[in-house]
Amino acid sequence: MSTASFRLATAADAETVRGLVEELGYGGLDGQTFAAGFAAVLADQAQQVWLAELGGRVVALMTLAIRPQVRLGGAVMTIDELVVAEGARAAGVGTKLVERAKAEATKAGVRRLELHTARGRPSYTRGFYAKCGFVEVDSAVMRWEGGLSAVTR
Repeated sequence: MSTASFRLATAADAETVRGLVEELGYGGLDGQTFAAGFAAVLADQAQQVWLAELGGRVVALMTLAIRPQVRLGGAVMTIDELVVAEGARAAGVGTKLVERAKAEATKAGVRRLELHTARGRPSYTRGFYAKCGFVEVDSAVMRWEGGLSAVTR
């Protein structure tokens, strides 16, 4: 298999990104809503959308967001989405994307790089994040979706 290359996404990548987001399990948005959300993320200077290509084909997606945080006395960067297309898994692409996230976090001088994932996801159950140096913390994600147009999952 060829070596992966990495680049920032552009508006022209919208349909490819949508397919990867659906593969991640978030397929509840109509095309117009997805396109508007994707455009907003691309326009936000505090976010990055990274794509990985193998053989000229986009096979993975990672989104990063950075924001200041009072309790840390500095910024936190989060990996908000990370997905590798099923046919490209086990080729090291996900690991390389996480390495890219660590490099971006270091470059930005953040206090912490973190992510949230479901314990039932295959990447969690096979220990992918632990192998990449992440440590699980005692935390809970709480949501309020009352009156909001929520995407399930």
